[in-house]
Amino acid sequence: MLNATYRPRLAVSDTVPAGDWQDAWLHGLLFAAISYQLWLSFLHTHFGLGGNSAVILGELAILAACLPLMLQRVPLAIALTGALVLVNGFALALVRADFDPKPLRDLLMPLAFLWVGMNAGGPPAADRILRRLVWVVLAVALFEFLAVEPFTRLFDIYSYYLARGVADPEMALYRDDRLVASGMRPEGIGRTILPFLGPHRASSVFIEPVSFGNFAVICAAWGLAKEPVEWRAMLFYVGAAALMLVLNDSRFGLVAVALLVLMRLALLRGAEALAFVFPFGAALTVVAIALLAGGAYDDSFVGRLALTGNALMRMDLGEIFGLEAPAYGYFDAGYPYVLANFGLVAALALWGGYWLLPVAGDTGRRFQAYAALYLALILCVSGTSAFALKTAAPLWFLLGSFVAGEKR
Repeated sequence: MLNATYRPRLAVSDTVPAGDWQDAWLHGLLFAAISYQLWLSFLHTHFGLGGNSAVILGELAILAACLPLMLQRVPLAIALTGALVLVNGFALALVRADFDPKPLRDLLMPLAFLWVGMNAGGPPAADRILRRLVWVVLAVALFEFLAVEPFTRLFDIYSYYLARGVADPEMALYRDDRLVASGMRPEGIGRTILPFLGPHRASSVFIEPVSFGNFAVICAAWGLAKEPVEWRAMLFYVGAAALMLVLNDSRFGLVAVALLVLMRLALLRGAEALAFVFPFGAALTVVAIALLAGGAYDDSFVGRLALTGNALMRMDLGEIFGLEAPAYGYFDAGYPYVLANFGLVAALALWGGYWLLPVAGDTGRRFQAYAALYLALILCVSGTSAFALKTAAPLWFLLGSFVAGEKR
């Protein structure tokens, strides 16, 4: 019988004791994944280094740091998935006569952290790492929120994004802070959660509020997936997520965590597989909202949903199957972004593969369902946030830690 797992003759675990080095490596790897742009902004602020090339090098360095853990065990299914992602990407590039490496990166980086979680995680290790990441993230967020000027003297986030060509050069004319553009709620919109706290939205180690809010949702999902006997851990993660959402004022996070709580209360044991339909229901919902809005758009949460629905209805068949270069960037519309860059066939295959993961235990299956809800929701309001390394790395690592394999 063919073995579904290939083992290199000389794995790292054959030459180095697994416990100490692996635990330290995992902590460093996950911390680097969520905070690398903070340190790149520090280098730009104080040494003038930065730009998009630095981001690419940073992500390549993180991917290289995954290899010692990935090569301990090479699951056949993961290797085949990676190969199919590459084949699909290059095939679509040939049809379009246009190659964009970003869609490949968007799929391969989460796959790498899923692989790391499968090999070196396990729920106890993942829980220990996430708990420590939560403390670091909250400490940096409180520092930023309570002392924004000292924080931005250390990390001039606005200049860092300006050097990357993704910031508005005119922002400095009407704003005194050195945060990313979304770091302050504009006048007329204001803060949603506890308005008396003012317009500032903390971003913590993520340096932009969207990823911080998404990390809060992931933490809440991890806590809510736990068994009732682990109620203290559940309260810790949900409470930490609530504090993050207050500091961040994430409208998406507020809705997503509320739905996760409802899902925990309402979903019967064994019914987690129903989450398979979430993205299909979400796509139909944003189209319905767009039709009801009649083409109107504003920066409200509902307005963002309508934007995605309108983008979906604008797509032709060539874009839906990924056979044409995207007509728009779709950076604020997740479902059109996925279809235009990966193609409908690959998107359906990957979603099917997600549910074929041999996730172990009731807690693991709940977390898989909650992660499915998060992914279905984030694609309603953002094109690329689901693939941002800062949050994709912990999400897929945590999920990988539940994937059945050897006893760890």
